[in-house]
Amino acid sequence: MVERLLQLLSVTCSHRKTSQPFAAASSLRASRSDSDWDEPTPAGSHYVVCLDCGRKFEYDWERMKIVR
Repeated sequence: MVERLLQLLSVTCSHRKTSQPFAAASSLRASRSDSDWDEPTPAGSHYVVCLDCGRKFEYDWERMKIVR
């Protein structure tokens, strides 16, 4: 919760530098956390990571674009 509050108060990131697309693993853990990394991502989907702030974004492999 504290980390989320600090993210909201910090300067916003433009997310211009992103990683290559990654395929999501099929693990569906039932853990409770405020981190984007702990949220289960559906199997068969893809994501990219902002290299400046570390935020994870869904990625559409067919259109080659970040889904916002």
